Amino acid sequence: MNPDRYRAYAAKLVRNPNDPVALVEQFANISEARENGRHYLPIAKRAYEIAPTELSPVFNYASALHRAGEFGKAKDLYLRCLKMADADWMPKVLHHCGVAYRALDENDKAADYYQRAYALDPNPEYLKDRALALLADGKLYEGLKAYEVRRECAARKFEKNDGKLVSQQKLPDGVTHWEGQDLNGKSIAVYHEEGSGDFIQFCRFIPKLRALGAASIYICGPVPNLLDLIADNIAVDGIVPLSGPFDCDYVIGSMSLPWRCGVDYPEVHGRPYFKAEAAKIPLRGKLNVGLVWRGNPAYGQDVHRSMAFTEFCPLFDMPDVAFYSLQAGAPSLEVTNLGLDGFVANLEPMAHNWRETAKLIQALDAVVSVDTAVAHLAGALGKPVFILTTNASDWRWNRRSKKTVWYDSAQVIRQKKQDEWWPSINTVRESLKWMVENERRRVA
Repeated sequence: MNPDRYRAYAAKLVRNPNDPVALVEQFANISEARENGRHYLPIAKRAYEIAPTELSPVFNYASALHRAGEFGKAKDLYLRCLKMADADWMPKVLHHCGVAYRALDENDKAADYYQRAYALDPNPEYLKDRALALLADGKLYEGLKAYEVRRECAARKFEKNDGKLVSQQKLPDGVTHWEGQDLNGKSIAVYHEEGSGDFIQFCRFIPKLRALGAASIYICGPVPNLLDLIADNIAVDGIVPLSGPFDCDYVIGSMSLPWRCGVDYPEVHGRPYFKAEAAKIPLRGKLNVGLVWRGNPAYGQDVHRSMAFTEFCPLFDMPDVAFYSLQAGAPSLEVTNLGLDGFVANLEPMAHNWRETAKLIQALDAVVSVDTAVAHLAGALGKPVFILTTNASDWRWNRRSKKTVWYDSAQVIRQKKQDEWWPSINTVRESLKWMVENERRRVA
């Protein structure tokens, strides 16, 4: 949040709380820095009620509704905006129509609106969103191929941010990206893109490079200890620094790896491909369950995947089930703030790196997690994992199934209503209850 803008619009609203421009700008200013846009929805609605025929308040209210999870209402208002938008506004409105349809899982319509926006304004970000809509529609090869536009997006951000590096730009000069050339006798470096969970998900395809004839395969990325974990489980010839120099013929991004190797969904399996020795920790229950409730707040859509620790509380009266926090960073303090230290054992001090985290997960019986790298790691290890997703979840979690092709041991538990977690927690509760009873029968 920009403090100068905040103070300036606050002063205007003190003088006139019905100033639609100040209401629109202040909503945009405060909501971008806050977790729950629903708290600020009345501000956007007020501006809309005051000026229902002006494009900016209508568009702003639609954006507020979307952030609050009211995707259908947001879509209807965006469609109204199409009738009000001039040439300057039209690409932005078309893009947001696509965003709304994507949230509603109408991915064909979303892709069409993104394409229409791009036709008016050749912004590669529109094509990047179109690629994500294709992926959400179950088109893995086509979607990942279209997602190559992310490198153009990264280059634009690099220029716009005065040379601030982003993942696709942290490569030495002069590297050659592999685009399907003959790999026989060649060396290639796979670099980690996107989040840690993405790399855990896609590193399974690295062996395909060997099958295509690569003589040497290296990995590199911004999280060295994650590379160590990958190298423990995937046969590579070494780890190279992201800054180079690279003594190899080609490089390839981890998100490019599947489609460049010809992978589509028929070639994807969910069998475990990681192993780890279980950490020696005191196990306190018949069923020992790890919990993760928040992802990286730097992720732009984190508001549509994370939840408060308090949402887990209905699980805590279950006899024979012991709980452990695998949550990293400041959110782990939510356990302390709620006064549940000890009852929920904090494993974060033992998880200094991804290797140790894998060992902790291996020691537990199950993991309950929102859409984070820990969920991917549990799935890669073959550990039972309940992945809690919001109604507008990421493309890789099929909205039409509780199972996912990516991990056989995972069950995807999706909200029925955006931001309403209790039905999902009830489903987890029933699953954990079944696991306890099954364990009792096994021991008996």
